[in-house]
Amino acid sequence: MKLNADILFSELKNRYNVEISGPKSEELRLGRPEFYREEESDFLSDHLYLATVEHLPQRPRIRENAVLVVIGDGFVLNHYRDRMTVLLIRNRADFFGVFHAIQDIFSRYDAWEESLYEELLRECDLKKMADLTEPLFEKPLYIMDRSFRFLASSGTKRDSEWMEANSRNLSSASLSTFLSESDLLTEKKNAMVLDLRDKPVLCVNLFDRQDRYEGCLCVDLTGETLKGGETKLAEKFASFVSKAMERNPAVRNDGRTTIKQVMRALVNEEPLSRAQRVLLRSSDNAAAYVCLYMRTKEKHRTIPATYICDIFEEQIPGSNAFAKEDAIVAFVNVTEKEKDHRLRFSRTVRSFCTQMRLSAGVSNEFSELFDVRIHYLQAQSALEDGLLLAPDDVLFFFSSYALTEMVINSLGGLPVEAYYPEGLKAVIEHDKNAPVSYLETLRVLLEENLSYTAAAQRLFIHRSTLLDRIDRIEKEMAIDLKNSEQRLQLEILLRAMDLEAIMRRQ
Repeated sequence: MKLNADILFSELKNRYNVEISGPKSEELRLGRPEFYREEESDFLSDHLYLATVEHLPQRPRIRENAVLVVIGDGFVLNHYRDRMTVLLIRNRADFFGVFHAIQDIFSRYDAWEESLYEELLRECDLKKMADLTEPLFEKPLYIMDRSFRFLASSGTKRDSEWMEANSRNLSSASLSTFLSESDLLTEKKNAMVLDLRDKPVLCVNLFDRQDRYEGCLCVDLTGETLKGGETKLAEKFASFVSKAMERNPAVRNDGRTTIKQVMRALVNEEPLSRAQRVLLRSSDNAAAYVCLYMRTKEKHRTIPATYICDIFEEQIPGSNAFAKEDAIVAFVNVTEKEKDHRLRFSRTVRSFCTQMRLSAGVSNEFSELFDVRIHYLQAQSALEDGLLLAPDDVLFFFSSYALTEMVINSLGGLPVEAYYPEGLKAVIEHDKNAPVSYLETLRVLLEENLSYTAAAQRLFIHRSTLLDRIDRIEKEMAIDLKNSEQRLQLEILLRAMDLEAIMRRQ
């Protein structure tokens, strides 16, 4: 395996009093050491040389990224330090002892690389690969997928605030830092050190062959210093992890056939496989569910939808959440266990939506899973109607907007004016200039279920005055409010006119 000068320095200083100076490359290009021979004056690019100071030439030819390990100090080294990386062992040391020490370093890293290749040929076990790598870093390692779920970690673990306690996910605060500290962090190719919840973490993004983001390798630096060469070692290990995820997609935890997949298929109106139909028939029809349809309040969402789904499932037990286009769809088991379960459910969902800056529509309860699509549409329409009528809220129940949805659908795509009775147009014209609104009078009377006494009180007029006014309205519109069909048509039209006025203001 190729190394660089920083790795050699970090390893050699454990045995020798060594100093590093001169220009150096971070790339892993150095092969095993060569003895410098006095008859040669060329130091070749990407070569590692071992020599004693008294045998070095005065005016050598030094190529780019040549590295020299030298025993003993001398004035001649000033020339070398300006042109190449010099690892100086000041104290007199056994020449061949240093040579073998460097060989041991290369052998250690060769063994690590070989063990990773062997694991790629076997099971591609990310946990084993992390355990094999931790001794090089002497720090905990974590591997996350593109949904910011922890797929694997090395044997040593720390209680770190940048991870959600007792969770398989990166904490929401850490994710926010990851996404906002720099533009497009999920597109960066090189290792980077981030402060997640004031804890330093070395991160390397993982990509597939099509250059799509697949996750992240994290090295926990809490209480530790970043050693020379560790950034390039982390990048090399990340390349092995990416290959393992490509060779064995099961390590991403994507291979399970679950009720969530069945629900997703029903929502998308996709045909079910035989296994999915069996799973659906065997599900508990006594259980009660609701569907949630959630969308971000922000135009440009930075938190990945898959991450939101995972957090939702963790915070709300008995739920299945998945992304659908620009929204999140979730099905929650709300089978009654305690008297206040509906109230607690509402509070939990409202808190989650506020935390994640989402708005949510909630369907009616259902127990027949074949009706998943219907209740998905309920939740979707609840959100759309709720945002129209109560945009400052975050949680909208279909039961509160069912009538609104019926009114919208009853129009059949035509403008509300298409359904006006002839007399209604005359009433609207009357209201434009008159001090008394006939439409408002009609609306109040209908809302009070034709109770003239209650309607008169709301309008602050005498009951006889209201009777006379309604008589004029009925004659003007050529309708009879005692006729249930005419009254229903008028109620629908008034509600539709209100909705249209709201949409025009939007």
